[in-house]
Amino acid sequence: MDTASGVRASVRVSPAGENHSGEEVVVFELFNGSAPVGIAAVQKDITAPEKITAHFNSVGPNLSVRVFVVDSYSGNLSNVGNNLAEPVAIKPSSYSSSLNLRIMETTDVHTNLVDYDYYKDAPSLTVGLAKTASLIKEARRENPNTFLVDNGDLIQGTPLGTYIATIDGLKQSNAVHPVYKAMNKLDYDAATFGNHEFNYGLEFLDKSIKGAEFPYLNANIYVDDHDNNPDNDANKFTPYQIFDRTYKDEKGQDQKIKVGVLGLVAPQIMDWDKINLEGKVIAKDIVATASKFVPKMKAEGADVVIALAHSGFNGAAQADTFAEDAILPLSKVAGIDAITFSHTHKVFPAADTKSLDGLFKDAKGNPLPGVDNVKGTINGVAAVQAGYGGANLGLIDLKLVQDSGKWRVAGSQSSTRAIYDSAAKKELVQADPAILEAVEAEHRATKAYANQPIGETTAPIHSYFALVQDDPSVQIVTNAQKEYVGNYIATNAPQYKDLPILSVGAPFKAGRNGPQEYTDIAKGPVAIKSASDLYLYDNTLKAVKVKGAVVKDWLDMSAGMFNQINPSLTEEQPLLNPGFQVFNFDVIDGVTYQLDVTKPAKYKPDGSLNDAASSRVVNLQYKGQPINPEQEFIVVTNNYRASGGGNFPGLKGAQLVVDSADENRQVLMDYISGQKTINPSADKNWSIAPVTGSPRVTFTSSPNAVTYLADNPHIKNTNVITDKDFAVYSLDLSGGTRPNPGQPVKVQLLGVNDFHGQLDTTSDFGYGKVGGAAYLATYFKEWRGTNPNTLLVHAGDSVGATAPVSSMERDKPTMEFMNLMKFDVGTLGNHEFDQGVAALRAQINGGPDPKKPDVVYDKANFPYVSTNALDAATGKALFEPYVIKKIGGTKIGFIGVATMSTVNKVSPEGLKGVKLVEQAPVVNQAVAELKAQGVKAIVVLAHDPASVKDNVASGEAVDLANAIDDEVDVIFAGDNHAKVNTIVDNKLMVQAYSYGTAFADVDLEIDPATGDIVTKTAAIVDVKQEGITPDAEVVALINKYLDKFPVLKEPVGTTDTAYARAGAYNGENTLGNLIADAMRDGMQSDFAFMNPGGIRADLPKGNIQFSDLAKIQPFGNTLVKMTLTGEQIKKLLQQQWGKKLDGSPDTKTLQISGLSYTADFSKPIEERVVDLKKADGTPIDDNGAYTVTVNNFMAAGGDNYKVLLEGKNVEVGLNDLDVFYAYITQTFKGGKITSKLEGRITNLNQ
Repeated sequence: MDTASGVRASVRVSPAGENHSGEEVVVFELFNGSAPVGIAAVQKDITAPEKITAHFNSVGPNLSVRVFVVDSYSGNLSNVGNNLAEPVAIKPSSYSSSLNLRIMETTDVHTNLVDYDYYKDAPSLTVGLAKTASLIKEARRENPNTFLVDNGDLIQGTPLGTYIATIDGLKQSNAVHPVYKAMNKLDYDAATFGNHEFNYGLEFLDKSIKGAEFPYLNANIYVDDHDNNPDNDANKFTPYQIFDRTYKDEKGQDQKIKVGVLGLVAPQIMDWDKINLEGKVIAKDIVATASKFVPKMKAEGADVVIALAHSGFNGAAQADTFAEDAILPLSKVAGIDAITFSHTHKVFPAADTKSLDGLFKDAKGNPLPGVDNVKGTINGVAAVQAGYGGANLGLIDLKLVQDSGKWRVAGSQSSTRAIYDSAAKKELVQADPAILEAVEAEHRATKAYANQPIGETTAPIHSYFALVQDDPSVQIVTNAQKEYVGNYIATNAPQYKDLPILSVGAPFKAGRNGPQEYTDIAKGPVAIKSASDLYLYDNTLKAVKVKGAVVKDWLDMSAGMFNQINPSLTEEQPLLNPGFQVFNFDVIDGVTYQLDVTKPAKYKPDGSLNDAASSRVVNLQYKGQPINPEQEFIVVTNNYRASGGGNFPGLKGAQLVVDSADENRQVLMDYISGQKTINPSADKNWSIAPVTGSPRVTFTSSPNAVTYLADNPHIKNTNVITDKDFAVYSLDLSGGTRPNPGQPVKVQLLGVNDFHGQLDTTSDFGYGKVGGAAYLATYFKEWRGTNPNTLLVHAGDSVGATAPVSSMERDKPTMEFMNLMKFDVGTLGNHEFDQGVAALRAQINGGPDPKKPDVVYDKANFPYVSTNALDAATGKALFEPYVIKKIGGTKIGFIGVATMSTVNKVSPEGLKGVKLVEQAPVVNQAVAELKAQGVKAIVVLAHDPASVKDNVASGEAVDLANAIDDEVDVIFAGDNHAKVNTIVDNKLMVQAYSYGTAFADVDLEIDPATGDIVTKTAAIVDVKQEGITPDAEVVALINKYLDKFPVLKEPVGTTDTAYARAGAYNGENTLGNLIADAMRDGMQSDFAFMNPGGIRADLPKGNIQFSDLAKIQPFGNTLVKMTLTGEQIKKLLQQQWGKKLDGSPDTKTLQISGLSYTADFSKPIEERVVDLKKADGTPIDDNGAYTVTVNNFMAAGGDNYKVLLEGKNVEVGLNDLDVFYAYITQTFKGGKITSKLEGRITNLNQ
C-alpha cells in the first residue's frame, strides 16, 4: 500500500480449491483509524492468480485498507457481502525519500527530422523531430530528472530515408546518418529498433546505428545458429542495460537510481523483411522474452524497469502467441514499471475518451478493461505512445519512493504533448535551430533528389476517395506491377505464361496519420517524390500463385474496411471501420467484383473470423465469367503481404513465383519513366454493391477533397468537420437488393429508473464521480450511435424528490431534459404522484402547473404507460396500459406498472382520485391484448423494488415476474435504487441504481419471421464522468435554470473547518449531528435518527455549495415521520449493534437529534442503553409516545432497524437533501456553518 500521492492498495487474488463460479467482487474498504471512509470494488471472473489495485484520492496519517473477496456487492459501505476469502488488512508503507522521474518517448519518426513534407515540397506543421526537440527541452526544464528514449521506426519513411539508404548509402567511413546527427544533439539515453529499421538489411542498419551516441537495446532478436535448440540461442543485440543515474529528490538531495531498460520489437519482422533476415536472425515472442529478462534485471538491482516495445495495442492480444501488437499482455508481466510503445502510430493517453483511438475502446466507445486513459496506464502499468512523425512527445512521470533503502514506483501519470494544435490550427512550438542546422545538408540533398522528374501526368492523381471507389492512385501502381511480372514471367518463368496475372494495390496515404496524409499530385511533371507519394513503403515486389478461393478470401479480408450498413435506416451510418488499417485495404486488379456492405464482415481487422458464413464479395469474375475456386492465378503484391503481413487468409506460405529484390516503388518509377506521359484513370473493376432504400452513408476524408466533388456526383460534402479535422462526405449507395430477411434484428433498450430530477448532481461512491444529466446524455448519444435500433425507456420516479434546480420549477427542467433525450416510453413511479394527479397530467400532457400556473409544461414527446393506476371515478387507466413500438421491422410491446407501496409512500392528497389495483391481473390482460395484435416481444416497465443477495432475487418485481405471462421477456424494475441484472422465471430483470448514476443496457435479438425475442442480455453501465465530455445541450439547459435561481450557484455558507464523516459508525459525529438536526427540524418531530452509511462525503472547509450537500446525501431518500414508544426507541438503538456473518461486531451508530443516551459496552446489547433522555434532560418514558424522523431506507427496515416497521402514524415527507439544504440556508443564512459534539452519545467500556 502506497500513500505517496493518495492511497494505492494492491492485493494478489488467487483461486483456491474449488473455484467459485461466475464473477467475484474484490472490495477495498478505506479506513481512517477505525472508521470506514471510502470503498472501491472490482468485479470480474478471477480464474488465475491476479494482482488487483485500487486507488483512493485520500491522504492522512491513519489510513489503512481492508480487502474482501465476495460473491456479490450491492454498493453498501457497511455490508460487503459473503466472503470467499479471509479478509486482509493493509497498512501504509513508510518511505524516507521520494523523487520524480520523467521518461520521455519519441517514436515512429520515420525520418521526419525537419518540419517538411517532401511529397508536397512544402513546410509541414504536423511533423518534424526538430519541433519535438523543443518539447523535449521544455519538459527537461520542468523536471531535470529525465530519461529520453526512442521506440524505433527511425530510418525509413520519407524520401530522406530513401535517399540516405539507396543513394548516399553512408559510404564514407565516418558518415553519420542524419537521424543520429539530430538525436545526438538531444542526449538520448537509449533506443530500440522498429520493424522498419530492417527494411534496408542488417548491414546498413549496423552502419547506421554506429553513429548513435546512445545504446540500442533489443532482447527478442537472436542470432540464427541453425541448431533448432532454443536453449543456447544468443541475442543479436544487447537485450537490456541498467543505467546508473543521479537524480535530485524532492528535498534537493542527490540520489542514485538504477534504471533498467529492455528493448522489444514485433516478431513479424521475420515475415516482413524475410529477404533481409532469413538465415541470419530469428525473432521470439515479446511477452515470453520480457518474462525471461525482467526478473534478471530486477535481480541485478534495477530500481525501475522500462520496456521499450515497438509493438502496438490490441485488445484481443494474448501472451505467448507471437502477437504483433502485444502491449496488453506485456503490461501483465510482473516487474515492469513503465512501457513506451509504438508501431500503430496512435496516441496514448489521449486528451479525453472521445479523442482516444478506437483500438483502445470497446464497441460502446468506452476504454477497454485495463485501459485508463486519464492516468495513462494499461493494467495499472504506466504507458505512453507518441504517435507518428515527431508530432507528439510521450511523457511518463513516475513517483519513486525509498523503502528500507530500496527505490520503487509509488505512482505515475502519463501524458502526451503535441507540436500542433489541430483544433486551434496553430503551431505550439518552433523548430529547434540546432536540429535544423545538424541535418541541413541531407535535407537539401533530399529535396533535390525528390524533385528529379520521371514523367508527366495529364490529370491530377489523388487518393481522397480511394477507400470508397476504384481510384487512379491505386490503378497506376497495379498497372506497373502487372507489367513488371508479365515481362518477368515471359523471360524467366515461361511455365506460368498461361496463368492470369492479377495485381494488388492499396491506398497507403488515405488519412492514417491525419487529414493531411493523402496523395494529391497536380497535373504536369511527375517527380521521384510523386512515386514515393503513391507508394509510401520500401517494400519489395513479390508474386504468389494462389487459387480462386484464396482470391475471394483475400477480397473478403479487405472488405473489413467497411462497417455493416443497414439499408432500412435513415440515420447517418459511417461506412469506414476506424479499426481497419488503410494499408490493408487491398484492391485486386485483373478481376471484377462488388462488395456488399449490408452483410457482416467475414473477417475481423486482425484476420480472425468474424462470421464464417458471410461473404461480402459478390459478382467476382475473371474476363466476364465467375471465378472457379480451383482456378489458379498469379497475384502480384509485396513482401509484407506475401509473408503474411496483415494476416490475410491463405497467403502466408503461398508459393512464390516472383521473389524480386526490386522495390515496388522503383517498379512504379520505371513504369512512369517508360510511359513518359501517363493518363491516370481507374478501370472501375470494383465497386460497392448498390443498396436498396436511401440509407445516409457517410465517410471521412480530407477537407481538400472538395476540389474533386464535381467529378464525383454521387459524393456530397456534408459541411461537417470532425474533432480530428477530417471532413465528412455522404455517399449515394441507393438501389439494389434487400438484405436477408431472416437475419435477427438487433435491438438495444437503454433504461433508467429513479432519476429524481438530479440534473446537476454528482455522486461519488468511492470509484470516481458518477451521474449528472449532461454526462448521462453523452452516454445515451454514444450508445445510441452503436445501434440504430435503440429505444430509451424509464421505469418511473423521473420526477419527485428532485434536485433544487428542478424542484424550484416544479420539475419542468426534468421534463425538458427527458424530451431533449427523446425518450421513447416511460411509466409512473410513486413520486410521479407527489404533487397530485392534476400536476402529473400537466407534466405529461402539457399545460400550466395547477399550483404554480406560471410554470407551463411542454407536452412529453413520448408516451407514459400504466396498467394498475386507475381513475377512481371511472375505473379506467389514468394513461394507456401499453404501447407498441415498431423498430427494425419488428414490434415491441411496453407495459407499465406502479408499485403497490405507492399508497404508503405518497400522501393521501397526492393520490386523491387514484385507485391502485393488483398488478398481475392487469399486466396479463395487457399481454393478452398485445399477443392478439401479433406482438411477441414484450417488456414491462415496473416501478417495483427488486434486490439480489447471494444470487437470490427478491422483491415486488420478482413476485410480479413469477405471476405474469411467460410471453413477457424483460422487466425494468425500480423504486429501491439497487443494481439488478438477473433472470427470474426466464424473464430478464434489470435495475440501474438511481439519480442517473447508471443505466441498463439491454440487448435483444428478435426473429423477424416470428417476432419472438431469441436472445436477451444486459449490462448495468456506470455513468462515470472521468474522461467524458458533458453534453453541451444539456449543460445549456441546466445553466438556464441555474441562472434563473442564482442562489443555486452561490455558496450556501462557509466553514472554518472540514466536518468529516469519519467516526460516524462508532460514535457521535459533528456532521451526523448537523444532518440529524436538519431532519428533526424539517419534519418537526421530537427526535431524529440518521444511519451512518447514508453519510457519503465530508463537508469541506471553505465555501459550501449545494453540490457539496448533494455529495453528503446522494441517495435521494425521503424522510419519514412516525410515532414510537420509548421502549421502541430503546430497541432501535439496540439494533445499531449487530454482528456480521463471521461473528465480528457490526456497529452502525445512529446519529441522533433531540435526545441523548449512554451505552455501556460491558453489558449485553439488551441492557446496553443505561441512560436515555430528551435533550432537556427529561428521561424518555418507555410507555410514552414520541415522534421520530428517519429516512425511507431505515423506515423500511434497512440496516436491520426492524423496529421501525412497528411505527404508527407514518407520514412521508420531503427529500432528505432538500431538507438538509433548507436547514443549512435558513439556519446559517449564508454565513458560517457550525456543528459540535454535544455529548449526545456517551460510550462506556467500548
